[in-house]
Amino acid sequence: MKKSILALLLLPVFARGTEVLLERVPEGGVQPQIVATREGTLHLVYLKGAPQGGDVRYVSKKAGTSEWSTPRTINSTPGSAVAMGTIRGAQIAVGKDDSVHVVWNGPGGKNQPSPLLYSRSLNRGATFEKQRDLKSDTQGLDGGASIAASAKGEVFVVWHGAPAGAAPGEINRRVFVLKSTDNGANFSRPQIANEDDPGVCACCSLKTFVTPGGELLTLYRAARTMGQRDITLMTSTDGGASFQHRNVGPWAINMCPMSSASVVAAGAKTRAAWEAEGRIYTALLDATSGALAVSEDKSRHPALAVNAAGETLVSWSIGTGWQKGGQLAWVVLDAAGKPTTNRGVKAGVPVWGFSTAYAEGNHFVILY
Repeated sequence: MKKSILALLLLPVFARGTEVLLERVPEGGVQPQIVATREGTLHLVYLKGAPQGGDVRYVSKKAGTSEWSTPRTINSTPGSAVAMGTIRGAQIAVGKDDSVHVVWNGPGGKNQPSPLLYSRSLNRGATFEKQRDLKSDTQGLDGGASIAASAKGEVFVVWHGAPAGAAPGEINRRVFVLKSTDNGANFSRPQIANEDDPGVCACCSLKTFVTPGGELLTLYRAARTMGQRDITLMTSTDGGASFQHRNVGPWAINMCPMSSASVVAAGAKTRAAWEAEGRIYTALLDATSGALAVSEDKSRHPALAVNAAGETLVSWSIGTGWQKGGQLAWVVLDAAGKPTTNRGVKAGVPVWGFSTAYAEGNHFVILY
């Protein structure tokens, strides 16, 4: 019986070239995020329960096996994770000694600000520590936070909000960075990373990533003026001591699109994907690569994966919105970053849902 259920969940999509498999998130969860260790163990988090206050669930799968582990709840306070808006869910990173680090937005209430919650596992996901609120005295937590970790024991938590006592308005929002040098046991005070370049789109999430070379990258949607919401790349080559900024994805729009972004290592380089003008764009994050649109209109929430052959899968949602599900779409890029004919669309992205993806050898798996 167990094998037959798995066969129903893991659906091969036969197209020219690399095989793409589609799989529903365990327990019917939403907002999956996945990360792999160097040995190939997969760590997956997702949200389950009430959208205004559910739980962060966790499963893992060792390389070469076909079944996920028994799900467990990460948050120590029940109902302390927010799925509403699709951009406030859990983010995951694997650090030193395969430690697992997770951050997510908690629900706020009347006269009670939303917390920025964190938990870690030092035994490869077997157990998780009691959740901690890391936002300190920053205010206005809205769009989702992100987390990155290195093999040296560094953990970076990045989010946007306003300094204590700041006046209302997106121009007063800043990107904050917390750093741990002891694998998440202790964190520094929040550091403002864009003091010289203020303004952040309030309800868009951001994405941070430590490259194999140790560079800290963060993608966020700026709000320097009312009518410009550019995707900005923030980089640090000195472990978060200083930051540089440049625009990589312009978008002239006078509203918050509640968007997200994705980043993945692509050999010695780093590839990103983001939303602009209703389409998904992707580019290598270097000084010379231009952005490529890979989707049509009404596309949102990209995910990336790179396989052993150097091909890249880009997946995204179509037509999703507030309390509205939609379709899953994807395309495979060849090793040179050019779109192939290996693409598809499938119904079934749930309300508050999106996709994540990973590679096994030369084929891809999309979880949605």
